[in-house]
Amino acid sequence: MEYRLGNSIRVKSRGDTVELVCPDCGKKVQFGVFSNFERRLAPKITLLDCQTVYFLVCPECAGVFTVDEAKGDSFKQGEKLSIGNFDLKTLKEFKAKI
Repeated sequence: MEYRLGNSIRVKSRGDTVELVCPDCGKKVQFGVFSNFERRLAPKITLLDCQTVYFLVCPECAGVFTVDEAKGDSFKQGEKLSIGNFDLKTLKEFKAKI
């Protein structure tokens, strides 16, 4: 399976979360938080729609999860408690348009 975590080549580390329970392995760990940009052409005045994609990696099982952009932005501003156990979402499979 292939997943898209943004389309920029600059992945940035944003720090570690407080201890959360990993949905895959069930262990209590501090997830590493990373961000990347997703740029798309859009019918807007600027012609580009830019979003920040935040994803978390479990250090025990290497499970990868994502969170909403608003939660990631709050975490980036220093709010360590903005990401909780119920904010973790599984990745959606990427299907390339042919």
